[in-house]
Amino acid sequence: MPTHLIDPSICFLNHGSFGSTPLELLELQHSLRLEMEGQPVDFLKRHHPERWHGAVAAVSAFLKSEPAGTVFTHNATSGVNAVIGSFPWNEGDQILTTNHRYDAVRNTFDHAAKRRGLEVIEANIPFPIQRTEQIIDAIEAAITPQTRMIAIDQIASPTAIIFPVDAIIELARKRGIVTLVDGAHAPGQLDLNLEEMAPDFWVGNLHKWLCAPKGAAVLVVAEPWRDTIHPTNISHGYNQGLQEEFGWTGTIDTTAWFCAEKAIEMHNQQGGTDFRRRNHKLVQEGRKVIAHALDMELPHPDDPLWYGSMAAIPLPCSSDTVPNLFQRLRDAHLIEVPIIPWGDRAWVRISGYAAYNTPDQYHRLASALVSELR
Repeated sequence: MPTHLIDPSICFLNHGSFGSTPLELLELQHSLRLEMEGQPVDFLKRHHPERWHGAVAAVSAFLKSEPAGTVFTHNATSGVNAVIGSFPWNEGDQILTTNHRYDAVRNTFDHAAKRRGLEVIEANIPFPIQRTEQIIDAIEAAITPQTRMIAIDQIASPTAIIFPVDAIIELARKRGIVTLVDGAHAPGQLDLNLEEMAPDFWVGNLHKWLCAPKGAAVLVVAEPWRDTIHPTNISHGYNQGLQEEFGWTGTIDTTAWFCAEKAIEMHNQQGGTDFRRRNHKLVQEGRKVIAHALDMELPHPDDPLWYGSMAAIPLPCSSDTVPNLFQRLRDAHLIEVPIIPWGDRAWVRISGYAAYNTPDQYHRLASALVSELR
């Protein structure tokens, strides 16, 4: 089992925001940094292209994406910004997203809307929810003749539900609408096949559930758009193709990217699909424990099609209590877990990471919530 550096005095149930990179990967990154500082020109110029393409090949094999359309970014938000900033918008175009979207991504859309004369539309997807058709129907009902792009989460950050992205992409394709999938939480939480899924654009983090060093993320671009999409930093590779442009955006520390292959290897050594099932099992039991303790109804069916290694449970309090409760759990109970305002109420979003989470931690959280809320 990899060695994680999580403080053992903290009940850490927030892997979904920021997980702990294993010591073995940090040591690899440290050795790469020492190599870079020992001969910077060799590392950043002479050997960089070979390392870049090797890392891309390993990641694209894991994601089942085309290597020619797969590039590194520092986080999923950077990938979204590259797509939105490069896309050939027309004034009056609409970006259709949902009320489950990540706030930072919504900010990206709003910024583009102000600069380019766009409109951002949110499909209102209910939560609690019982049927995937409710998601598809809400999105379809929000499509207009001006809808140019549908931007959806593969796993929603605030509610942790898995979206039926294949069905939504098919719907968009029939309507001639471009798709952007925010898969920030997907690598290491879901089995992925991006060639089969075939969105126009997909972004995902490697530093979440694969535990690569912070700053390792991926953007995948479908073939028709590879001459259109550019990084947010334009540098020497401009107009030389997707790989050249994203491969060099100025002098940066690329060592997190070059740890990606080892992170994938370690994930597979932990069990791959079996490890993901163990993560899900933790969350499956944890959400039941917390809901029972608080006498709350769970918001969606108990089915792995709906959730993976995270789950959101409603709290018997309004969204106004979020900042105080979040800090009280940390200060008074030594529990690190996100309390999320969504809709008109507060939610607790638990994570399950079998390398350092245990079933008793969810009982500890349930007791702390009962103490604070009742």
